[in-house]
Amino acid sequence: MTSISFRVRGKGKALLLIHGFPFHQAIWEEYVEFLSKNFLVITVDLPGFGKSPSLPEPFTLAEVADALLVFLKSKEIDQVAVVGHSLGGYVALSMVEKKSELFSGLVLFHSTAYADSPEKKDSRTKVVEFVKKNGAEAFTTSFIPPLFANQNHPAIDKVKNIAGESSSETVIGYTLAMRNRPDQIKTLERFKNPTLFLAGKKDPGIPVDSVLKQASHCQNHRIHLLESAAHMGMFEFPEETAAQIKDFLA
Repeated sequence: MTSISFRVRGKGKALLLIHGFPFHQAIWEEYVEFLSKNFLVITVDLPGFGKSPSLPEPFTLAEVADALLVFLKSKEIDQVAVVGHSLGGYVALSMVEKKSELFSGLVLFHSTAYADSPEKKDSRTKVVEFVKKNGAEAFTTSFIPPLFANQNHPAIDKVKNIAGESSSETVIGYTLAMRNRPDQIKTLERFKNPTLFLAGKKDPGIPVDSVLKQASHCQNHRIHLLESAAHMGMFEFPEETAAQIKDFLA
């Protein structure tokens, strides 16, 4: 069993925040302040990121989800809302697929239930080749700025530093796991509790029309579009997105 590094802040109903790629839980550091007055906020390092040990390679996102489900069980958490940013959303969907009754709500924060397109799979393969040749830091340095609509956003340096802590092995492992992940539309269809989509209108990786299309598969959903955000709403519009999460989960 992989030991998961985590922090708990605040009080109230449990809210699990799962970071994206290639970050760790420090990505939520300031953002937690907007939520911890209303929720017991749990942040984690996915296996291989931050202080959580890696899973044996090669691994799947389903195995990452299993590690988090074991973690929640070890903390005796039997009801929790989950917010997954990007990769974190893929992991959250896999957790919901496996144990939907555990989750009171699902927030896909710049994330998608669709599997990678053939073009995206090719792009992931090229990332693996690049990292093998040049190392993870060379990749993360160029990867981060396009995630922001404003290329001069003051948080970019901090995000680069967080991403720069990721090892080449972890970056490669998760890139392959994301490339090979299954479509999760049926998980959305089966999930009875509310699903919130937080999406940026300037996000090149997740077009708004794809968000609208997948939301139509949900039994109970809400969509909030960020007019001037790309892929990092927790930094681009922290108060607006946190307010949406609080209102949604209320």
